[in-house]
Amino acid sequence: MNKLCFCVWSVVALLAFVSCAEQYSVVGSSSESLLDGRTAYIKTIDNNAYQTLDSCEVLHGNFHMSGPLDSVRFVTLFMGDDSFIPFVLEQGDVRIDIQNSQIRIGGTPLNDRLFVFFTSRDSLAMLRAELPKRESEMYLEGYSQDEIIDLLSTEQMKLNEALDKLETKFITDNFDNVLGVTWFLELCNRAYNMFGYVTTTPQIDEIYGQAPESFRQQPAIKEFMDKAQ
Repeated sequence: MNKLCFCVWSVVALLAFVSCAEQYSVVGSSSESLLDGRTAYIKTIDNNAYQTLDSCEVLHGNFHMSGPLDSVRFVTLFMGDDSFIPFVLEQGDVRIDIQNSQIRIGGTPLNDRLFVFFTSRDSLAMLRAELPKRESEMYLEGYSQDEIIDLLSTEQMKLNEALDKLETKFITDNFDNVLGVTWFLELCNRAYNMFGYVTTTPQIDEIYGQAPESFRQQPAIKEFMDKAQ
């Protein structure tokens, strides 16, 4: 009720400010009728917990959220309690298409870049995930245990190197925006989960060594690297 007690000047000033601010629009569509009636959420992580920025109900497979944008953010689309896909909340019309368990994002510059990266990364990850199946096939084809280990180890190493190069290029190409910062922190978090303490990896060190000062001074990056060093 207190919101109705603003003076006329305050309301006019607020409307003028909002009208001049950047706006976001997230338009989604889905072939999954099971999504009808569910609530779509845009959430961001704050203090290690998800916070809701916007929400709406999915009707006839469609949903739409929009509003003023105070800063470009890396966020996640949820359907109810289920996390669907990360994307960038930026000025313009973000489009999210959910079809038969495949999700496409785009419509804005950073989301177009992100989708290309996800597509390439997932293709490499699928090839790596198929290696155990290839191992069984090689047994049936008559390969020895040593041959299988040698060939598949080499293949896995090549795929791991390709993934590292893909991630490194993605971050270095986006040093100046939220994509680079977010994915660098993803590598940092991955290193922490692997070793159980704050540390770097050769990949992290390589990227950080190429980074401009504006990137290094991002608060979360500076905090992690200060602790690691």
